[in-house]
Amino acid sequence: MAAERQKIYSPLISVGLLVLVLMALVSWSLRKNDFESGSFKMRDVRICEELDENLKPVSADRNIPSGSQQVCLWFDYAGARRGDAVEIAWYRGGGMIQRETVRLSAPEGVRAFYLLREDGSPLEEGFYSVTISRNGKDAYEDNFTVAVSSGDMPPGNVVIWD
Repeated sequence: MAAERQKIYSPLISVGLLVLVLMALVSWSLRKNDFESGSFKMRDVRICEELDENLKPVSADRNIPSGSQQVCLWFDYAGARRGDAVEIAWYRGGGMIQRETVRLSAPEGVRAFYLLREDGSPLEEGFYSVTISRNGKDAYEDNFTVAVSSGDMPPGNVVIWD
């Protein structure tokens, strides 16, 4: 009788151990994905008029001179997952004037986005802001001006994630 019980329980123990191993593997993989998704960092964000030949910001400043035809948002990032969606939205006077979404193809790198008018004419003077969102979540916001004294400028950048 004891031999019969051992024959019955042996497959049950094997199935139980297999279920435990599978649960441990699933748990480990979920924990790893949560860690990776929370590791996105923007190491440096700059607003400037243009980039140099090495794709670095030239005279980064939140007060862009009158007559400028473009503004560049440049940032250095790390910890992204391939395919993460990054959206850049530009605002003037509270209303959105331009939006662009791109998919990141590398876990780290540099990205640059430009605000410019289709006809090439200078940007209108006034207060602007720009936001960066990743996968639909707001991540960063900064204010800048075109030909307004820096004393009148609204508060600076806001980093929403770490």
